[in-house]
Amino acid sequence: MPQIFHGDGQASENPADFLKLFNRAMRQQSITASNDKSDAFGDYLGTSSQAEVWFKALSSTDKALWPLFVAVFKVRWPPVKIAEKTKAEYEKELLDHVLQSTEVGKKTTLYDRECWSHIAWAAKTLQLATSAGITQNTLMIWQVRSMLPEIVKDLLKDEDYANWAEFTKAVMDLKGSRLVEKQEQHNRQTQELNMLRMDLARIRQRALAPNPIDALQNQLGRIAISMPISLAAPQTLGTYARTPTTQANQNAQPTYSHQPATTAAPQQPVIVTDELKAKVKLLISLFPHHPDTPAGHMAHAAQIAQWNAKWGDNARVTHETGYPLKPGTATICSGECFACRTHGHNSHNFMLPQGD
Repeated sequence: MPQIFHGDGQASENPADFLKLFNRAMRQQSITASNDKSDAFGDYLGTSSQAEVWFKALSSTDKALWPLFVAVFKVRWPPVKIAEKTKAEYEKELLDHVLQSTEVGKKTTLYDRECWSHIAWAAKTLQLATSAGITQNTLMIWQVRSMLPEIVKDLLKDEDYANWAEFTKAVMDLKGSRLVEKQEQHNRQTQELNMLRMDLARIRQRALAPNPIDALQNQLGRIAISMPISLAAPQTLGTYARTPTTQANQNAQPTYSHQPATTAAPQQPVIVTDELKAKVKLLISLFPHHPDTPAGHMAHAAQIAQWNAKWGDNARVTHETGYPLKPGTATICSGECFACRTHGHNSHNFMLPQGD
């Protein structure tokens, strides 16, 4: 049954379609007489609508014959002439009609029926090619084929298609289950590739990350230390020289030898600030003190090797470089001897142990 007609230009109304539906309803009810059709027509018009006002104002002559009534109706509501697309517009729409890779192996609806997405794509592609008037040749086939997802192209036979019907049929003949399998395989490969890229990015980031020891030592090197001039050179009792370990024998402990006192150039005292204290404490924390055990000696040897690689075997130990403590020696700031790092004496009466 036709819907009620108002004739006021509603988006849901089409005068020409309403007239077709009305004629169909009359045939279904076996109403053929012009007068009977005209009388029934008023029952399909909205109350007080523009269409009903127009219908009541018609003369009996306009309603006498059905063909004449239809002509009068079309004068009042003339058919709308559609804007037909050009061949170039259909060709552009054909190129814009792309099967996305995310749609492969999924189902959609075509003509109110469920089907695979590649079948629906091929059906519309053939319609557009027909509208563009190119179905009987190979024009634009390879352009459209090149934009298909790689999974679909891999399953299509690499052959020359005689026309669009042959090409779209080849796409429709692809099995949906096979496309699902290929899509899952592609997704796994993509996921693995993304994980490899993330791992590579993390490796590069770690390689570019600054070494905390280097950063601390750079900060210590930039500290401005005030050094007042001393008028008298202090008398020294002697110094202790460190014999460093070598790369070939990293497990051996560094030894110390007493050097006779010499008249040295006046040494300038270092002004110790809170900033210097904090940075020295941080530097000390970078060299954990290990116990006198086999594991502790192995860890200490690794610290020595790292220090030597950084500063060199014969480098001088300063408050900027630090140095790993010997395993089992006294902890820092515990009243220890500054020469041998043990208790019971200080550096002024230190005696080098026999054999060291």
